[in-house]
Amino acid sequence: MLVYCSYINMRILCFLILTFAWRAVCMAQPAATVPLRLMPVVDSSDTDASMPPPGAAITVRKVLLTGNKQTKAYIVLREVALKPGFFYTPEEFNKKRRLTQEQLMNTALFITVAVDTVDLGGGEIDLRVEVKERWYLFPVPYFKVVDRNWNVWINEHKASLDRTNLGLKLIHGNTTGRNDKFNLLAIGGYTQQLGFNYSLPYVDKKLTKGFTTGFAYSRNREVNTITLNDKQVFSKLSEFARKTIRADFGFTYRRGSDLRMALRFAYNRERFDTALVQPTTTYPPQELPTVVPNPELLGNGRTHSNFIDIHYSVNLLRADYNPYPLRGYKIEGFSFLRLGGGLNMFQMGGNATASWPVMKNTYLQFQNAIAYTPNQKQPYYNLKMMGYGALTMQGLENYVVDGSFGTMFRFTPKYQLLNFHIRNLVKNKNYNDIPVKVFLKAYGNLGYVFNSNNDPKQNNIMPNRLLRTAGFGVDFLTIYDLVLKLEYSYNQFGQSGFFIRTASDF
Repeated sequence: MLVYCSYINMRILCFLILTFAWRAVCMAQPAATVPLRLMPVVDSSDTDASMPPPGAAITVRKVLLTGNKQTKAYIVLREVALKPGFFYTPEEFNKKRRLTQEQLMNTALFITVAVDTVDLGGGEIDLRVEVKERWYLFPVPYFKVVDRNWNVWINEHKASLDRTNLGLKLIHGNTTGRNDKFNLLAIGGYTQQLGFNYSLPYVDKKLTKGFTTGFAYSRNREVNTITLNDKQVFSKLSEFARKTIRADFGFTYRRGSDLRMALRFAYNRERFDTALVQPTTTYPPQELPTVVPNPELLGNGRTHSNFIDIHYSVNLLRADYNPYPLRGYKIEGFSFLRLGGGLNMFQMGGNATASWPVMKNTYLQFQNAIAYTPNQKQPYYNLKMMGYGALTMQGLENYVVDGSFGTMFRFTPKYQLLNFHIRNLVKNKNYNDIPVKVFLKAYGNLGYVFNSNNDPKQNNIMPNRLLRTAGFGVDFLTIYDLVLKLEYSYNQFGQSGFFIRTASDF
């Protein structure tokens, strides 16, 4: 059994401990304020007391906005599905009112959203949309582990601070009030990096077209050069082993309320030390040397490569809450083309999540991810498959599986155990209450990766076989889309362990 120490995000754990302690003290006290909602929850069968009787037409006279101090009014109205001057049946009205709440919450601009009505008589109403804005500017110290997840950092690298990035990150989630986002990074530690990125979703009058841009320079002394025993092996040099420059620009397009498309171009320049690509024929099974070279890191013993990435994606979002959906679905498809520098490749794939309630506080969720690279003979730089991004199986967090094709299926029943608010100990009109939701869950995973060039000397046993894992856990949700997942998983190789995740699945 794998046992993991408690070197994790202490800030998150301390918050949860204080949350339950404060909840115990306040359990018997009635809430003094209207509770803040973590996610919009409106049953489509609900009818507002101010609405006309069933069967009567409902006319929206105008939309009244309150609470949007930083956010431009037209950015809020972009998400309102109920339009002035239109007639709706009560069923249509309730459906579009819920859709309005969900779309506004999924902008990641607001803590809470309330959509109410003002009865004007004769079937005519005003729609009142009240939002509470987030705190958008965060000039904060930056701390992040460089490994794929917390578990690899803790279990394999003993939570070494040498494998962390430290620095300063300036984040603005709504720079000009147009839902535009700006990040500035100045990072030291494991990876020394300078960079920025900026995105503006709407630049036209129809609010459909936008752009993204960014630049980054990074260098580090340690590089993942090969996969042995189904684990990443890192080579470390006293000098900088890798230097990278990346500049990107992209276009975004949003059609209607739920369909988004993006086309991004990136210029990349990679430089590796010659010691990382020296020819080698043996891999010691134990006590690996500091440097494990791989001539196929960039292919054919190359030490440098200049190439262009072209990425196109289509996203369909019809879920109640994007970071943690309980109702609805979201689908993403992508195609990826890499050109130049001996790294030519094409890849296509996608992922999907479908969630639905089955009874009170009980939900089912099904997820799938898939990726395919037609050209199977690729440099190691291009071989990342299982264990990266959406293609991750619970219970195999410590492993990676390289290949040209991969897929994963996950089924998760979950039950909402708690839904409460705690009073903010620091007075703030936007944060009087801090919402917390707690879910119990079980899960099962099936996965498969095909690798026609699997080298037996590397002792990678996971490619070309069905992979199976299962487990149970607890999920915590709170403000700013924070999702903390505590899981205990089992895999088919007789291993089990406690795992921690702080990000959404897809």
